[in-house]
Amino acid sequence: MRIGILGSGFMGTTHARAYAKIPGVEIVAVSSLNRDKAEKLAAEVGARAVSDDRAIIEDASIVAISNTLPTHLHAAPTIAALEKGKHVLLEKPFALLAEETDDMVASARAAKRILMVAHVMRFWGEYVTLVEFVQSGRIGKPISAVATRLSQLPAWSDWFLNPAWSGGAVLDLAVHDFDALNWLFGQPKSVYARGRELKPQLWNDIHAIVDYGDVNGMVDGSEFMPAGYPFTAALKVLCEGGVIEFIFRAGGVSLEMGGGSSLIVHEAGKSYPLTPKPGDPYENQIAYFVQCLREGRAPEQGTPEQARSAVATSNAARRSLETGEVVTL
Repeated sequence: MRIGILGSGFMGTTHARAYAKIPGVEIVAVSSLNRDKAEKLAAEVGARAVSDDRAIIEDASIVAISNTLPTHLHAAPTIAALEKGKHVLLEKPFALLAEETDDMVASARAAKRILMVAHVMRFWGEYVTLVEFVQSGRIGKPISAVATRLSQLPAWSDWFLNPAWSGGAVLDLAVHDFDALNWLFGQPKSVYARGRELKPQLWNDIHAIVDYGDVNGMVDGSEFMPAGYPFTAALKVLCEGGVIEFIFRAGGVSLEMGGGSSLIVHEAGKSYPLTPKPGDPYENQIAYFVQCLREGRAPEQGTPEQARSAVATSNAARRSLETGEVVTL
C-alpha cells in the first residue's frame, strides 16, 4: 500500500512514523514548503521529499494520503486527492466551519473513496475504555461529564496564532473534548461558553457547557498555562451509581514527552482501576485506517459525520463566546 503525506510538521511526522511500522505499507513521498523539513522526514521513513503537494496528489501509484496541513488548507487538497481516486486520512479538526466539510464529504461519496478524520482520542485506550464502560451501564445512567485539556501554546508552529487558519483553541484544542462528549452522549442541543481571547478572535481559554438533554457536559480548555506547566487532559463522568475518571499528565509541556495516567472507577465504598485498551493512540489510528482500506469498509470511528458534529459544536461555542448567548445546534 503506497502512501503519501501532505505536511512534514509535528503531525505529518507522527503519521509517517506510524505508517512506517505497518508491514506492507510504503511511504512514497512527504511534502513541505520547507524543503529541509521534508527531506529530514523523508530520510527517516524512506520516502522522497517534495515541495509541491500536487506531486503527491497527481502520483497515480499512491492509493491514499494523510493530509496533515494546517486547518485552513484542509479542503482543497483533500478534494483534489479524492477526485484523483485516493483515500484520505485528514487531521482534525475537519475544517474551520462545519459547512466547509460538506464539499469534502460529497467528493468522497462521488469518488467512492474513504474519507476519515483523525480524531485520535477515539483510538486512545483510556478514552475508549471509559466510553465503553459508561455506555455499558455498569454504574447507571450518566448525569454529567467534565472534559479538560490544558497546555501552553503549541511550540512547533506559529500558524496557530492566526485565528483565520487555526480557529483558536476553542476549535483546534477543544474539538477533541467536544468530540469526546458527543461520542458519549450523542448530538448536543445547545452550547453556552465563556472565555478569554489571546488576541482578537483567538479564543484560547474557554469554559463551555454543552446540553445533551438529560445530560450536561463541560469543556475546560486553555492554552494560557504558564511556562513549564505539563500538558494535562482529563475526562470525568458522573453516573447514577458512581464516577469514572481518567487523568493524563505529560512528563513535559507536550504529549510526546510521555507522562502518567490513571483510569479509576469510584462507587459507594470502593474504588478500582480499569485496564485501558493497549497501544499508542496514533499508531492505533493509522493501523485502523489502513485496515479499513484493506478490507474496503468505511470507518466507524473518525467518520466525517462525527468530525462534522465536533466542528459544529466548537463553532457553537465560539458564537457563544462572541455573543454571550446560548447557541442552539
